Amino acid sequence: MRLFENITLAFQNIKANPLRSFLILSGVAVGIGAVLHVVVLGELTQKRINERLEQLGSDVLRIRPGYSWRHGVRTEARAVSLKWAEAKALAQQSQAIARTVPVYSGSGDISFLDKNWSTQVTGTTPDYESVNNESLVEGRFFNPTELSQRARVCVLGATVYQKLFKNESPIGKTVMIKSKPFRVIGLLAAKGESWSNPDDQVFIPLTTAQERLFGVDHLSSILAQMQSAEDYDESLFDIETLLRQSHRLPPKAENDFRVHRQDFFLAAIQETNKELAQFIIVIALVSLVVGGIGIANVMLISVTERTREIGIRRAIGAKKHHILIQFLTESMILGLLGGILGVGGGVVFNHFYIGEETLLPLVWVSYSFIICAGIGVLAGIYPAIRAANRDVIDALRYE
Repeated sequence: MRLFENITLAFQNIKANPLRSFLILSGVAVGIGAVLHVVVLGELTQKRINERLEQLGSDVLRIRPGYSWRHGVRTEARAVSLKWAEAKALAQQSQAIARTVPVYSGSGDISFLDKNWSTQVTGTTPDYESVNNESLVEGRFFNPTELSQRARVCVLGATVYQKLFKNESPIGKTVMIKSKPFRVIGLLAAKGESWSNPDDQVFIPLTTAQERLFGVDHLSSILAQMQSAEDYDESLFDIETLLRQSHRLPPKAENDFRVHRQDFFLAAIQETNKELAQFIIVIALVSLVVGGIGIANVMLISVTERTREIGIRRAIGAKKHHILIQFLTESMILGLLGGILGVGGGVVFNHFYIGEETLLPLVWVSYSFIICAGIGVLAGIYPAIRAANRDVIDALRYE
């Protein structure tokens, strides 16, 4: 029996039992759709993480205060240990560190007219813009003159802008930060969320933050840009040496500061995301196995229902391998149809659920059809063998 005739018979049988066929196809389609959704979501997340890694840069170290110690026991309080002078000293004394950026951050309310938003107020220096790879949509970052004059100027993050201005240009407008007037001079481009939301910030000169807004003389962190990413070990040695001397720490004492790459957390998230995606794909593949079991069950029922048909075909000259190929073709088509439904459903679901331009992983689409065809064949082997081995006389007598 030719392949075309087998395919025609397969579609006729599927059409003869529409509800049963639909339920089986749905099982396979859900599994394929789930695999494609996880793959698309993983690739989109990977793309976003890679963009954030490029923005953060692998040549920037972030120095944060450590924890306070009392009687040899670490407390939950953060050590107030970092100073602006130490940031300047690192840039001057270390050959591995190109420049440093002092940062002080605190929470505060910002308002414009009748709109109010609680956000993070970050005081820093003009070098922050280039070291942290910030991009301006409008306006500019504050300059050294405004830094030295403790000017009340600010640059808005994308989230703060949306909460206060929406589509209106903020440049030149006056906002209230902790009940003090500030003139908006710049708007930063959105970076997107990672482990935190870097867009939910408002930036002001460090002198203004320390002396006019928060009344502090210490820092929340120091950004240290290395000459190159290969200078990590030397930079770390210089940071530890200078800060331990500055803080007068005994040789055996723990550091009261922490140093890590800016891309450390995103790199960890990247690895975790890969492992989680692999785990979910395994779960989705289990649903495909369940779909395969359903196909096998349908084919066994089909063999029983069509026993007389098998006997007639054998009686008029069909060989065992003809019957075998016929039922294998039918089970494979069930798998492939389930794959088509799964790919189509997965693409539509991704388009509406993700809400962005849908990424179509062509490699995984190909894998999906191969997997579905393989499941169909594997699920149909036993029913096909059972059909082929039916005794002709018994099959003709079957009612």
